Amino acid sequence: MKKVRKPVWIVILCLSIAVVLGAVFYLFRYVTQKDIARVDVIPDVIPTIAATQEQTVTSDEPTQAPVEKKPVEAWGYKTAEPEELNVSFDELMEINPDIYAWIYIPNTNVDYPVARSTSDGDDSFYLEHNVYRQYQFSGTIYSEIKNQPDFHDRVTVLYGHNMLNGSMFATLHNFADPDFFVENNTIFIQTKDKELTYLVYSAYTYDDRHILNSFFFDNDDVFQEYIDFTLNPHTYSGNVREGVKPTINDKILTLSTCTSGAANTRFLVQGVLVDERDRG
Repeated sequence: MKKVRKPVWIVILCLSIAVVLGAVFYLFRYVTQKDIARVDVIPDVIPTIAATQEQTVTSDEPTQAPVEKKPVEAWGYKTAEPEELNVSFDELMEINPDIYAWIYIPNTNVDYPVARSTSDGDDSFYLEHNVYRQYQFSGTIYSEIKNQPDFHDRVTVLYGHNMLNGSMFATLHNFADPDFFVENNTIFIQTKDKELTYLVYSAYTYDDRHILNSFFFDNDDVFQEYIDFTLNPHTYSGNVREGVKPTINDKILTLSTCTSGAANTRFLVQGVLVDERDRG
């Protein structure tokens, strides 16, 4: 048998070491990727739920007299207490006009701006770019151009990474726990003009199909079939809120993130719009 010359083994060993070091570096960057939390990425701009002092902002934001905000009751469930997000979209949009909303989910780490790429038709731009449009592995919470920014589509899909450090959409996986699912049921969305409240009614593992490309939601039958599936997902891990029955007249918010399992799976959290009011 002919022996392999020693230099070949050296090359193989060097390549193996390079691959291992690359994997370690990639994993390190993944774990330590800085979260784009409100005050870390956009300092002194956004007084959100963490703000404890009043601020006066001169802008074109709505200036109606504040009204008392109360939890919303729907299908026998009461949503969480409304939060004072107080997001200044005039200042946010000076940073990046693609930012059009803010999402907050109580008892999770989800408290982020939402962007929608309108340049060069690149729907996935914010998959790996932050709100400053700079490369960042953790990306930004985003929607695609197929969805209008007013959340009036029948189904609006927001995407976010499942980061190991718990940022972005990682804590959506909390809804896989039955106890957490029972005790937490609310998603808050704020836009420049509106405050939207969604009742979380379903959370489950799904495949990685592109939802907006896979379903023609303008068709009532297709939309009804999609709703029916969200109420009875064929999955080994899922929770559904008993008694909640969205119809084709409702607006559905779908939050999508990766799982720690197979690469072709996603974890979805479904919410139905139960309240929409003008920002006051």
